[in-house]
Amino acid sequence: MRKRGLAVTCTLLLACLGIPLGSAQAAPGAPFKLPYPAGSAYTITQTPGSGYSHNDDYNRHAVDFAMPTGTPIVASAAGTVHFEGWSTGGGIMALIDHGDNLCSQYAHLSSTVVNAGGRVAQGQRIGTSGATGNATGPHLHWNLVHCDSWRSRAIPNTVETGTSYPTGYAPVSQNGGQTLRPDGERVSDFSGDGAADVLGVDASGSLLYYPNNGFKLSAPTRIGQGWGAFKHVMAADWSGDGAADVLGVDASGSLLYYPNNGFKLSAPTRIGQGWGAFKHV
Repeated sequence: MRKRGLAVTCTLLLACLGIPLGSAQAAPGAPFKLPYPAGSAYTITQTPGSGYSHNDDYNRHAVDFAMPTGTPIVASAAGTVHFEGWSTGGGIMALIDHGDNLCSQYAHLSSTVVNAGGRVAQGQRIGTSGATGNATGPHLHWNLVHCDSWRSRAIPNTVETGTSYPTGYAPVSQNGGQTLRPDGERVSDFSGDGAADVLGVDASGSLLYYPNNGFKLSAPTRIGQGWGAFKHVMAADWSGDGAADVLGVDASGSLLYYPNNGFKLSAPTRIGQGWGAFKHV
């Protein structure tokens, strides 16, 4: 009776603390980690095999996490970007190829910061969550699929939870890139993944962003125009959020600050003037 009473007391304590009964067990050494940054926790709203929408050939092993639009999404394991773009149903989506026709799938994103063919490291930011495609609200749809057919292949085996994803459980991620930035320097890391990217102004005045994915520059994206009149352009993490912002001195000598929010430059703020006489910034 004492043992049964102790078990009931422990069960009630777990419930009062908001810890779901039957929570997933960690699996040290598993090949994958959760698809959001270390220290974050998001509630599982659909588990593999759920009768709502995770019961067909394309979704039977998928896990859904409720999270606000704009939440950073990171690679569960290292690999090559197999697909990035719009998909029917899945909205903005990324697939990362881990070899042997196995891809991790990240669907309903609001944006991506990777390009097909680029290498990514485990924990590298690949985009932000959203509600694009067939989604009833902001969340991440995460799955392991066959790269060639996109059919669901296996339940992700993660360090944090193994292959158990109880609905209502909010597992804490260990998927961090802290070791990529041991000195804390964020001078030109525009994407926030721990590796320096490249910004350049071409002859037409276009400001071009070249992502550094797996220590290889990907195809550029134009993130600004009319930059031919700028005397100086530089990148630095001026706001302290882990991603490089942009500072520029235009032809009139104004020092302009362009915040990098969600990997997109926002409207500039003039934070200085008379900078036209400066030779170096």
